[in-house]
Amino acid sequence: MHTVRKLYESDEQGTVHVDLDVGAPHRRVEVVLVGQKIDGAQAPTEALETKRAELEALAGSLSDDPIARPAQPLLETRLPIE
Repeated sequence: MHTVRKLYESDEQGTVHVDLDVGAPHRRVEVVLVGQKIDGAQAPTEALETKRAELEALAGSLSDDPIARPAQPLLETRLPIE
């Protein structure tokens, strides 16, 4: 199953047009569309730009505190199974 999540804006007639690439011609697929109104306070592109800025702020945030795995102890020696 492959989930695609995109924000679309309807045209003048209130219709949303969706093109979905399934990767091969004549392939049978099940498509489930969920229409959900989003808050009009923020346009879809503004919401995406805000998310991108939040993610970019995280990039390299641990560069001054490198995470290192400590050395692991040796495994115990067991008798062979006979």
